[in-house]
Amino acid sequence: MTARNNSFDEYAVLHELKQFLPALSPGRTFTHRNPLQAFRFLSFHDALRQASGMLGYQTSLSLEEYRSFYNSKRVKPEVLEKVLVEKKGIAKTFEWQDKVLMKKFPSDAPPRIGRLRANWQKQYKTDPDARVHPRLFRILGNYLDHGVSDWKFPVRGQGFLDSMREVESNSFVSAFNTPRARNLLLHTSPSISDLLSIIVGDEMLFQQYLFDQQFAHRGWSGLVATLEDSRNELPNGSSITFHELVVFELLLEIDVLDDRLGSHWQPLASGLANYPADLFAPIPADEKSEVLAIWQEAVEWSYYEGILAGLCRDPQNSPNQAAGYIPEAAVTNAPDSLCITGRPSVIRNLPTGHRAFLNNYDFSVDPDGEVLEKILETVIPSLGAANLEYYFSRTGLTDVNAENALADQIVGLFGMTDNAGGDLRTGLPAELARGFEPMRLLCIVEQFPETVMKVIGRLREAQLWLVNEWVHLVVADPVSGKLSIIKNGELIAYKSNKRAVEEPVH
Repeated sequence: MTARNNSFDEYAVLHELKQFLPALSPGRTFTHRNPLQAFRFLSFHDALRQASGMLGYQTSLSLEEYRSFYNSKRVKPEVLEKVLVEKKGIAKTFEWQDKVLMKKFPSDAPPRIGRLRANWQKQYKTDPDARVHPRLFRILGNYLDHGVSDWKFPVRGQGFLDSMREVESNSFVSAFNTPRARNLLLHTSPSISDLLSIIVGDEMLFQQYLFDQQFAHRGWSGLVATLEDSRNELPNGSSITFHELVVFELLLEIDVLDDRLGSHWQPLASGLANYPADLFAPIPADEKSEVLAIWQEAVEWSYYEGILAGLCRDPQNSPNQAAGYIPEAAVTNAPDSLCITGRPSVIRNLPTGHRAFLNNYDFSVDPDGEVLEKILETVIPSLGAANLEYYFSRTGLTDVNAENALADQIVGLFGMTDNAGGDLRTGLPAELARGFEPMRLLCIVEQFPETVMKVIGRLREAQLWLVNEWVHLVVADPVSGKLSIIKNGELIAYKSNKRAVEEPVH
């Protein structure tokens, strides 16, 4: 049954969908974008849980790998205990320590993405993607032509659909096997809503269907979306929009279903006994997600604590300062994980073996934080995005950790794929990601805490990175030497002692 009430705004849905897709550019140029851009309004651990349950992304290491860090002393027992106390309270520390170290959890439930379109197999014993994708990817490669085409696309200077119409009108070989989809392309200008009415039927499912469809090849979809948004002119003068990609893929689906099933198929919604769970509904926290969050915090702070102890100490309260003692900080393979904004006297105390992005900054000539505001607005989004590229390439959110990743072949300037019918892989090459430890960026700023809070209130793009803790921000008071860290949107006094109780700075 078809339900049409004209409430589906295809352009609004496509705009939202593009926020979830990877920003994949020709030449693999860096885009300074959070890999989980669509989830940036959530706190870091909430975003990881939502992305995992919704899209099936692997956003953390496995419990076994976290526990191996503990057994090898990479995660310090006192740091794990501190994290447990902070998150669960002293009364529940022993209970949660057992869950963190010993408890076995069931396998994760399948992600929500793809559940709607899986009903093609259940209802009609057919998989449209198996026949659509090889054809679609070859045509896209030919059209975009960055060295992936088998033949030169004969039309230049027109949009993708106009070019396809020209090819269909003047070629002995068609991209379609049946007349309906070909006629829709040649003789009409079908909207996405029109095509979804044929394929899906119920307008309530249109958005979810498009997400299912495009995430079945998020690499190619992300490339086209990025090309459109950046107005990146391709070398052959061609252009393409995300809307055109979706329209053409829907036409190919109609063609495959007509060819496979003839006239004996109805829209997908007509055969559904139950509608799938809402793709966008919140994913509630459970014990396993909380345990993973605890482990990630313990991994990070086992690394950060040595750096903070070495960099920023209170001269009046540190008897080792006069002797030139710098506490040992664990060295880890976590690229782009440290940024320091302050005077050379702060930077000089960086423990041996650690690299940091350094911003020479003097708090004394910036009483209102105007210079600091410009630094953070530039540094946080760019370094934060670079950091997360490493982070998620290591956890497996991107495709580099697939079993056959080392057999990937470079395809033109786009990315990597297995074959002509494969999706473009996202993320860093597997050789680069091997051995990384996922670690959020630690940004240390030398300035008075009250000034930093005023600066954060004035930030635009960088504010979400800090308040939602996609980046850790530590403030070093230039007079007292005391440290504070942003947690839950406020600055909290930081102490490395595992028994210390954190109190608000103001």
